Amino acid sequence: MIQRSPHARAAHQLPSGRHGLPRDFVISNQRERILGGVMAAVSANGYGATRVEDIIALAGVSRRTFYDHFSNKEQAFLAAYDFVVEQLRIGVAGAYATGGTWASKVRRGLAAFLNLMAGEPELAHVCIVEAVAAGPQALERRMSAMADFRLFLTPPAPDHPPVIVSGVTAETVVGGVYEVIYSRVVTNRTAELPDLLPALLYSVLLPFVGTEVAGAEYRHAVTAAAARAKDPTLTP
Repeated sequence: MIQRSPHARAAHQLPSGRHGLPRDFVISNQRERILGGVMAAVSANGYGATRVEDIIALAGVSRRTFYDHFSNKEQAFLAAYDFVVEQLRIGVAGAYATGGTWASKVRRGLAAFLNLMAGEPELAHVCIVEAVAAGPQALERRMSAMADFRLFLTPPAPDHPPVIVSGVTAETVVGGVYEVIYSRVVTNRTAELPDLLPALLYSVLLPFVGTEVAGAEYRHAVTAAAARAKDPTLTP
């Protein structure tokens, strides 16, 4: 299990004793530290093996402070999961909005998702792997999150003439992307995720816009990846 000296104080911890900081700031800081402790502990130990003691050791808070915010480990995990998903949603939506056509919006949104996952392995592990093991409420949260991300896969009719697809096409596509990502995260290959963009993008777009548009976006993603290898500041 994860341990830390009881006398050690991390840089993000507030000073002990009277410090004159606003109560709202203190409460927010404590909560953020607990959520960070949840993600670090669950990523290292797995949800089932994680104890409240592991979380408070990493968060640098007391047991009493933990229970002032959360009734148990599950509630803390659900709050951490909600936080992670919201950050992903904000990142994906922001990138999606910068695209011109719907296909380019999907490309940029998917690229943002993969890059966020690769850049935050703990976040990826909590969101993709441990939500499956954390009980029925976590599974409900997972299904809700996947439904939200399916909204990005609804092509506007004026942008692309609708291809004949079933009502579960977006659900199937998102589920397939999830499984591909899961296989990398669970085997500690999260860093590989950005390299999957061209192939995943083609698979995502194909049912909606056909081979011509999907192929063009695939080639764009491959070319952009080669350019970013030379200049990492370029966007997907």
